Amino acid sequence: MEPTQVLDILGNKNRRKILQLLSNRPCYVSEISGRLGVGPKAIISHLGLLEETGLIECRVDEQRRKYFNIVDNMRLEVSLSPHSYAVSVHTSPVNTEYHLKQDHNATVEVQKVHAASVLAELNLEIRKTKNKQEELTRKQQELQVVFTELMDICMDAVIKIADTPLQVEILYALLKKEHSIASLSYIFTTHPSLISVQVLDMAKKGFIEYTIRDNQQYWKILETKSDTGNEQ
Repeated sequence: MEPTQVLDILGNKNRRKILQLLSNRPCYVSEISGRLGVGPKAIISHLGLLEETGLIECRVDEQRRKYFNIVDNMRLEVSLSPHSYAVSVHTSPVNTEYHLKQDHNATVEVQKVHAASVLAELNLEIRKTKNKQEELTRKQQELQVVFTELMDICMDAVIKIADTPLQVEILYALLKKEHSIASLSYIFTTHPSLISVQVLDMAKKGFIEYTIRDNQQYWKILETKSDTGNEQ
């Protein structure tokens, strides 16, 4: 699923509430309607959209009642800084080893004698996983700060070496990733011939270089070549 689709879906308050409700346990339409105070018709419409985009699925119990549940573990990341904007979605299957399926009465069949120990073990795993998630979030925040600082420094250098405003934009784009002439033309809505003139000029001055991939040139900032030869 495209990240923008997820953002569009989560832009609706009631759909966010439905997902929040389903994150606790599977629910059926009338239950969701009652909990959220929203008419069944609207709930069915929201559920249909969520199901269509693959965020949720449903199953039918013995009483032919539809239960809806979230399909995957999903992580939506939005990176926003003075130098970047990116949205990405990461999904992974639910770990069936710990996923307890509920019957139509929303109960699980476990031996009472083992229930407390199983719950304690699962709680420990949850805490460990949560700690890892928090640590990862802290690391990502630290890296984002470093990235922003580096881009600020690079931007100062770009302005000094570029001869035209378009060269500034091209160099700035190449700092983030490699680009073909076609992709640069698309980004800046500028004819490919005009992009080529600027790119070739910067290549001649030793600012950028290209690599060949799939029989196409992809331009990038010139990499510093370390001298691996024998010193005299």
